[in-house]
Amino acid sequence: MSQIDPGSRRLQDYRDHYRRDAEAIIDPGALPPARRASEERRFEALVRLLQPQSGERVLDMGCGSGWLAERCRQAGARVWAADIALTGVAGARARFPRVPHYQVADVYHLPFAAGSFDAVVLSEVAEHLEDLDRAFGELARLLRPGGRLLVSVPYRETIVEHLCIHCNRPTPANAHLHSFDEAKLAACLRGAGLEPRASLRVNHKALELIGAPRLLRGWPFWVWRSLDRLGNLLVGRAAFLGLVAGKPT
Repeated sequence: MSQIDPGSRRLQDYRDHYRRDAEAIIDPGALPPARRASEERRFEALVRLLQPQSGERVLDMGCGSGWLAERCRQAGARVWAADIALTGVAGARARFPRVPHYQVADVYHLPFAAGSFDAVVLSEVAEHLEDLDRAFGELARLLRPGGRLLVSVPYRETIVEHLCIHCNRPTPANAHLHSFDEAKLAACLRGAGLEPRASLRVNHKALELIGAPRLLRGWPFWVWRSLDRLGNLLVGRAAFLGLVAGKPT
């Protein structure tokens, strides 16, 4: 299925693109130590923001390596991890076999009944999506009344375009089509009938550069989070934004 975005002159077969992209997913265990420590802290912050309860049904849509799905499972949730690429899903299952359910699925056409989940996670996916309204509407459909959606995205990212070597047309780096701040992301969620509840900015860029997550790896979470929050408050150079929105009862 090819889609044309007339406003940006992009021609994309998104399914083929992300199936190929899945082959490049890095096993968390193979990440450089500083990057791994940073991701561990970020995922812990996101799970704390979501607050999954024991026995809750949680969908991790766009599960990538499967690491965040595993963190939700460890918190006691019943987790379904889904991605568009069979290769990616197979890799996630091999890395984290204790996640009980894996599914190949497209965010625009999800194979679940309405109201199937207590919570849905969309981590580092929204910035890639051509049709945000359609995607958020589909995710909202899956939530039970009172359920919640956690979205994590790069924060105030500068979208850089390069010329494609094949078609000589502008192509966004990392396939990122959108840049988000709190207002834009909240507006997208409200458009899907969800009400923003809480947000966080995480992974202060200066602290990342000096390797703070790795240096503080053995310290309690609150120590790192306090420094990270203070840096984001004073300087405003967070790398990621997380926002939780609820479905009305």
